Amino acid sequence: MALSPLVARFAQAGLPLEVLDRPLFGGRGQGRDIVQLDIARPRRAKVPELFRLWPGAADNRVVVTTVDKARQQLVVMVHEPRRRFEFELGRHAETPRSARLVRTTKWGTRVFEQFTDDRKRHFLAGMDEQHLFIAQLPHAAPTVWAAHVALKGPDVQQAERRAGGKAVRQGEWFFLNPEPRELSEVDDVVRRTSHLIARHVGIAQAAQLRRAGRPHEADEVLVLDGRIYVRGHVKHPDHATLFLRTWRRTFANTEASTQPEGVLWVD
Repeated sequence: MALSPLVARFAQAGLPLEVLDRPLFGGRGQGRDIVQLDIARPRRAKVPELFRLWPGAADNRVVVTTVDKARQQLVVMVHEPRRRFEFELGRHAETPRSARLVRTTKWGTRVFEQFTDDRKRHFLAGMDEQHLFIAQLPHAAPTVWAAHVALKGPDVQQAERRAGGKAVRQGEWFFLNPEPRELSEVDDVVRRTSHLIARHVGIAQAAQLRRAGRPHEADEVLVLDGRIYVRGHVKHPDHATLFLRTWRRTFANTEASTQPEGVLWVD
């Protein structure tokens, strides 16, 4: 795999990429052959973040398909054969659905077996509000703008058309003003059954949704017939805090709900 064009394309977007000389995990095992992508976030304040890539076997493909200089973002395509690999998780860490436990080490960590997807995978990567990010797309996108639309998904797009305005976003979550009749229904439910409100919890946790990464914690979360509503402050360590004065209909993006194979960074 030719890697210098890949580094140049990241640089075109103003994004630092380090191609590693050793894998991020699985150096002596099956993981050595798979593509591994990560974001390094040094603890020292003046050391910048950067993307790190281990390309794996020679027949793997990692290609930047489109760059948006203004956004400092790009779309990466990863294509590799189906391969078995192993990885370790702590005893309390959430297990990916597609993984199978194969053994437990003497230190108590669990070793899982997983397989790479032999289909082409596409990732939106770059700078968000203040940090680098990686998000797996549900399908290929010819432009960065199209990648953002793909992550919104049809539910958010339809809700924006009904509400007549764009959603407010924080990471993987979109918040929209409900229609007046819908807001009236929510207010009525809250008056009668305020115990249904979950307070100071992760949105995914309150809605019983499986989402990878650290939670977006909200002051108030209400779930009605599968619909999610959020009010108050919404906090996440990588994003500016939002304040939603009234209830907002809330949607998750279309990103995969579990950590992608070989991608170590999750928001």
